[in-house]
Amino acid sequence: MEAEKKLTEISVWEEALERKFHFDENCILQQSLDLIADKWTLLIVMALMQGTKRNSELQKQVVGISPKMLAQTLKTLLNYGMVSRKVYPEVPPKVEYSLTELGSSLAGPLAALFSWSLEREQEVRSIYKNQKK
Repeated sequence: MEAEKKLTEISVWEEALERKFHFDENCILQQSLDLIADKWTLLIVMALMQGTKRNSELQKQVVGISPKMLAQTLKTLLNYGMVSRKVYPEVPPKVEYSLTELGSSLAGPLAALFSWSLEREQEVRSIYKNQKK
């Protein structure tokens, strides 16, 4: 089943390249990247792939994110339908965040990107370092 899925994904990609698919700001690839490719979104999604987390757990795990930016990014992910929020009727209130089916469906593409990043780590770090100068 998994092998069939990979073959389908590869054939879709090959078909897009063969047809000389037009890549612009309105193409589905760009729109998909716009949803997830900012400074914090992928890091929060990756943290939530490990399981349900409270705000404070995310704050500790996503190093460098401010509480305001965490709240803003979670709100955006909630609006996109990638994250769900569960509030428990306790004092103090307990709130947990988890990925929806849509958010969880990013696991495969992110695993591929992570694998590529590890394989090309020296090159990527060198480019990134030179870009920041």
